[in-house]
Amino acid sequence: MARAAIVPAAGLGSRMGADKALLPLAGKTAIERVVATCRAAGCRDVLVVRRNGAAALPSGLAATVVGVPPGGAMADSLRAAQTNLASDVTAVLVFPVDHALVEADTALALLACLGPETEVALPLYRDRPGHPIALTRAQFAGIGAPNAVLREVVRAAGSRVRAVPTANPWVHADLDHPEDLRAAQCALAGAPWSTVAQMFRHRSHRAYRPEPIPAEQLERLVDAARHASTSSFIQAYSVVAVTDAAQRAACARLCADQPHIHSAPVFAAVCADLHKLAAACGQHGTSLQAQSFELFLQATVDAALLGQNLQLAAEAEGLGACMIGAARNHPIELAALLGLPPHAYVVFGMTLGRPADDPVPRGRMPLAGVLHWERYDTARTAEVLALADAGMRAWSRRTNAERGGYQGRPVSEQKGWSERMATLWGARSDYAQSRRTLVEELRRLGFGLE
Repeated sequence: MARAAIVPAAGLGSRMGADKALLPLAGKTAIERVVATCRAAGCRDVLVVRRNGAAALPSGLAATVVGVPPGGAMADSLRAAQTNLASDVTAVLVFPVDHALVEADTALALLACLGPETEVALPLYRDRPGHPIALTRAQFAGIGAPNAVLREVVRAAGSRVRAVPTANPWVHADLDHPEDLRAAQCALAGAPWSTVAQMFRHRSHRAYRPEPIPAEQLERLVDAARHASTSSFIQAYSVVAVTDAAQRAACARLCADQPHIHSAPVFAAVCADLHKLAAACGQHGTSLQAQSFELFLQATVDAALLGQNLQLAAEAEGLGACMIGAARNHPIELAALLGLPPHAYVVFGMTLGRPADDPVPRGRMPLAGVLHWERYDTARTAEVLALADAGMRAWSRRTNAERGGYQGRPVSEQKGWSERMATLWGARSDYAQSRRTLVEELRRLGFGLE
């Protein structure tokens, strides 16, 4: 049975703002991905329908181009391709270029269904049909009728239509808008985990391979991160990405000289940023309430939400990250180094890169110490602390045995979580003492904190 694929790619791409066939998807254009998928699905002939005058397709494309006048509908493209089908073709795969992330297994499954009892096969994801669609040559002939559209051709097959379940969500997704393209690019770069699974897999990485992070990838990650929730839509955050080795070294010296800041290809300074709000107030004849503790809190929370989003997005694309609280050691000097305007400070830094370590996961506080029902339950605090201590000791033993310690030093296997927190934040805390000037430094950076 000879198979042919028809790839409608004649649209103007007005909503996308670009020719869909030439959209970049992980080193290939959309049309190159679709043609390769059709070939892998056993289609001998691939007919790509293009509007006359459109940009040339990539050289070496294993397809035949069929020209149509600009402005037509998809049915017009299908009719033009129909007249160019070889006489021995018995099965047709209609594969719009919009669905470039559909894989060959889905196309193969659809074509395999065609036969005497099935004249149309369409993919079904979560009980909704999508594209591509496979049809017998005889059924596809219906597109030649005046004013016929593909939907009516499918409907005419009646009981001879078969829905084929698929795990590929891209049978639904059209590349219509820029956000669709960003989602497709993220999916191609992402690790094979759901969002929740990725959260459970989190670890802080402090060693990185030397290769840089492409600028377009970093832009995509920050673009995604900035869609975090924001209080009152103030969007009081900014990110300064430091990739220059000398500038990273200068940042590291202000952040306890942590070695992974030197080795990571990117140090991202995640900032609470009221500068744009101050400018907006100035444009409208008023002044920013910079003394407001509530506004400081909103900006800090906004930055934290963006930072967590950024880390999760980076991990979803196979990168490693580590948040750097030491960015608050010298907030004034770091702000000057990064050229921050008044009313902005670095809430924390973040190293980003391809991980070169494999740290033992620490786990987290027992869920009973975090999730309470209806009212806060203090009756279980002692039990929760005991479990947290046991978890910390188990992590210490495993880290010493499997990694030779943590950051090059053996870890105490006797100290539990509670003892460590008492040392860190108890009455004799060196850590708290080292940050005693932070409030005054933030005031000098433009935050009143009244």
